[in-house]
Amino acid sequence: MNSPDAASATPAEHARTATRAPDPPGPEGAFHFGSLAEIRDNPMDFYVRISQKYGGIVRFFYGKKATYLVSEPDLIKELLIKHRERYVKNERYKELQRLIGEGLLLSEGEVWQRQRTSSMPAFRRERIHAQLPVIAQLVDERLDKWQAMVDSGEPFDTEPHFSEISQSLICDFILGTENRDLTEPILEVLRRLMTYWPTPPRTILGGYKLPSPKTVRELKGALADLDDCFYEAIRRARASNQEDGALGVLLQHEHESQGRYEDQELRDQLVTLYMAGFETSASVATWLFYRLSLQPQIRDRVYAEVASVLDGSPPDAETLPLLDLTKRSIQETMRLYPPAYNFSRIAVQDDVLGGYHIPKGAMVIVAPWATHRLTAYWPDPEGFDPDRFLPERNAKRPGMAYIPFGAGHRVCIGAGLATVQLTVTVARFCQRYRLDLEPAHHVRHVPGTVMRPENGMVMRVLSI
Repeated sequence: MNSPDAASATPAEHARTATRAPDPPGPEGAFHFGSLAEIRDNPMDFYVRISQKYGGIVRFFYGKKATYLVSEPDLIKELLIKHRERYVKNERYKELQRLIGEGLLLSEGEVWQRQRTSSMPAFRRERIHAQLPVIAQLVDERLDKWQAMVDSGEPFDTEPHFSEISQSLICDFILGTENRDLTEPILEVLRRLMTYWPTPPRTILGGYKLPSPKTVRELKGALADLDDCFYEAIRRARASNQEDGALGVLLQHEHESQGRYEDQELRDQLVTLYMAGFETSASVATWLFYRLSLQPQIRDRVYAEVASVLDGSPPDAETLPLLDLTKRSIQETMRLYPPAYNFSRIAVQDDVLGGYHIPKGAMVIVAPWATHRLTAYWPDPEGFDPDRFLPERNAKRPGMAYIPFGAGHRVCIGAGLATVQLTVTVARFCQRYRLDLEPAHHVRHVPGTVMRPENGMVMRVLSI
């Protein structure tokens, strides 16, 4: 395929093109706009179509700019591990940066390395397992509130309620028990932020609509209130020499390394961990119970396992590993609705990837949403089958055929925490309630910061 600007190339450029690696195959797209209309309509379905039609690496045009999709596991490994020094994190997340600052998600180089190193102890397995009683307690407190929906018998959108559970868990894990009184104020601020946060319209022209003065005021006020909450937690933690929570771990690293963090640095770290943590878990829990409601035979197996293993008790370090089908159901949900449904890198030099030319400055996209639907590794890819993750079936797939938390050196630091919190949430829920999809409710996925249902997830809840 030729670039739309190929006709204007100089003789020297044509000579260089003749000696370099070929361009990957891909769709021609429309004049001037390329594949922009299809991307704006539904980017995830577009990535699935082109990966299945053209292969493991595809070139398409985002407007007039050549862009690349990598979906084959071996090529993802080549991009993110073997050639990692040739690419950097994409810098296009300006709107997100206004919220989270320069935390782990967006930082690079030495700043990222320091943040990663100082945060790692908080996410060690033994530390997470020590929190199991607290996790179960917090989940139970939130699930108590679901009884009102049982009593009403009315259908309701479950996603905000799963979001409240995951927000309370991640807030406690990050800020520690000393700051538990800040959980509700932070939840209230997040509700305001989600109401007023700008989203791009899905039109071929794209861009952000100019917000109203009222929206700007509300957004600035919510951001200021969010800062107040996190700076208050930092102030308290410094005053008390706090040791628990990720905040305590960061301050401990500060003492050990004799390199004091600015309060702004700590704030950015904490907000990043908070935003990345709660949205992932809330999204997965919402989609899991949706899929279980569609396949009651699998739901019955999950509920039977929870009852047999736990006998009414919360999971602990001994029983948690025995919830095998429950964990495989979570894995299958993350295959179908991966939290990191796409991410991208920018080439800092010309590269050859899978035998194809990648020019300096090009954006290279990895879409787990597409990789998780490659039929070579996932037969009947839209079906919900937790048994795909039985050990004998896992052994037949390359590791990077399944990358719900990203891959490479920037794989999500909280993957283990999210899995434990989700398993406890699902188990405690199954001990108390059942969810059934409201028949008249149409479910359609839309990409946001995570993959979520466009019109919510309207369901009815029943007591067990």
